[in-house]
Amino acid sequence: MKHLEISDSARKTIADEFKFVVKKMNEEKDPMAKLFYYSAAYGILPRIFNQEYNPLLIHIHMILQTSHSTIITKVQEIVRGMEIAIKIPEKYFDNLEAALIELADKIEKNQDVNITLQKINNLTYIMVGNGYYLFQKGHPLM
Repeated sequence: MKHLEISDSARKTIADEFKFVVKKMNEEKDPMAKLFYYSAAYGILPRIFNQEYNPLLIHIHMILQTSHSTIITKVQEIVRGMEIAIKIPEKYFDNLEAALIELADKIEKNQDVNITLQKINNLTYIMVGNGYYLFQKGHPLM
């Protein structure tokens, strides 16, 4: 995958925002509060690509936005008692936070982000039926 061809200052802005998001997520115990902060991860990106268009940046934005949407939908269902099969795995948010820090570091250092984005996709996939089933079977989604 190509590297992000954006300015160093834009790269630093994104990395700093992701690190702040993780700091705030880490301070929270409630999954909904964690997800409130997680939404800021994709929220920063349009501010950057409106100034410095880059298709990879849009790709990252869409992965993070879809991730947030999928996870928050499932967590809301769990909290409301509408989901009885899928549970939030232990250390789930720790792994999501670690993946976001890894993404911040790779963006800041202008390294390939593909494997990190796959980690975020895999973590997101746990929150859908087949993904949770695969996770229970022992597939390394987390």
